Amino acid sequence: MIYSLEDIKSDLDTLNARHFYMKYIVKSYNWYFSEILGVSDTNLLQTIDEFKDIVSSNIGVSFNNVMMVGSGKTGYSLSPRKNFKSFEKNGDSKNKSDIDIAVISSDLFKYFWDLYRKSYSVKYESVYTYISREIYRGYINERNLRGIDVCRREWFNLSNKSNKLLRSNLYLKHDITYRIYRSWEDFEEYNLISIESMKARVI
Repeated sequence: MIYSLEDIKSDLDTLNARHFYMKYIVKSYNWYFSEILGVSDTNLLQTIDEFKDIVSSNIGVSFNNVMMVGSGKTGYSLSPRKNFKSFEKNGDSKNKSDIDIAVISSDLFKYFWDLYRKSYSVKYESVYTYISREIYRGYINERNLRGIDVCRREWFNLSNKSNKLLRSNLYLKHDITYRIYRSWEDFEEYNLISIESMKARVI
């Protein structure tokens, strides 16, 4: 089943934030696999399992701690900054949407937070402004890992095989980006805050 923007807005209006979070973020519904890759309903769970297996086994986290999120998951962004922006299938590299993957791992979070601290330099001062906000909220964005040389190399070594297999085995057609969360509690809190903001807009 594919949810329209009207369905999503209606559920934002009628469901509480946690019920909405469970329905659209946590459960197995996946707009990208259904609409972009044309995966049938009967094969959807198997495809999601393969997706999670590729990422978890290559990045070194639990199978259950990997999720597709963002507009790839629902068809529309639930970020308050993007105001229901639909997933851009085409367009140039600047406007085309990414596939966002959440990885929940306290070990991975600590590893890169330690690497951030050891790598601090005035050279990266502008990047660290964003990093400090994210760390406080319990997550690390891949785009900031890419902004610091030693972190970029470590992240590339960790994620490169996963990305290649996602493209070759599952035929993902869009750029892939990751966010590392310290815990499920941090992941849930981040999403609930965004959902509450979007509920306020709909109401």
